Amino acid sequence: MMSVSENLLGNVFGIYLARATDEEILKRKVASGGAVTALLAYALEKGLIDGVVTAKRTEGLEGQAVVARTREELLETAGNKWSIVPFASRMKAKIEEEGLKNVAVVCLPCQAQFFGQMRDFPLLESDFGERIKYIVSLFCIGTFAFEAFLNYLRMKHSIMAQDIKDIVLKGDFLEIYHGDSVLSLQIKEVYSYLQAGCLVCTDYTGTWSDISAGFVESEKGWTVLITRNLKAEELVKSAEKDGYIELRDGSHVIGDVLKAAREKLARAQKNMMYLL
Repeated sequence: MMSVSENLLGNVFGIYLARATDEEILKRKVASGGAVTALLAYALEKGLIDGVVTAKRTEGLEGQAVVARTREELLETAGNKWSIVPFASRMKAKIEEEGLKNVAVVCLPCQAQFFGQMRDFPLLESDFGERIKYIVSLFCIGTFAFEAFLNYLRMKHSIMAQDIKDIVLKGDFLEIYHGDSVLSLQIKEVYSYLQAGCLVCTDYTGTWSDISAGFVESEKGWTVLITRNLKAEELVKSAEKDGYIELRDGSHVIGDVLKAAREKLARAQKNMMYLL
């Protein structure tokens, strides 16, 4: 396990830069390397899990929770999501309806905490938690209260929800891809449209997860993977061995991840002062 100077990142077993080897995945995930999709495809195809619970963007910023059981279904969920999808209740129902025994959950840090507690400290729903094999948390600066944010885009920039193709974080800017154009917005300009809970959230990477995943500007085209335990480490290394992902040491980017984590913590502390 690596030694990290602060506890902002939680347990860090290993930190890597990873990239999918599948051209179809790379075509859809060029910006971040597609390693999460490749890892989950590996886990499905090797029988380590029988389903992946994740979010799929539908229109604008809206999304829905889905269960993917094949590589093709996973590919349909690829891409950025900027609104939170409440899939805890749907996940329980889908597990029971489809008889799933071992699932991977792709979620945000706040959801990773919920699923981690359900799995590691079960109360009444132990049958639900024990079926969660892997929790994969995505790096997160926050999610938008999408109705307010879409109204802002419509009123100030004449961008309609149905015209939004993608939203990409680049440094201190959000790029809104709509129609044939791209609108670049400073993050600070749109902070006020984040969910209230996100403004006081201190977790950037998802410390309750088995694997955290995101990207840093200095390594475009690669996914940063943080493994937090031996089980996660074995999944990543096995996927590399079987040719699903390329893997490089990522210890040199931990400073970039810590910087983003500190900024989220500072934002939360500032906003919490207004609540006290």
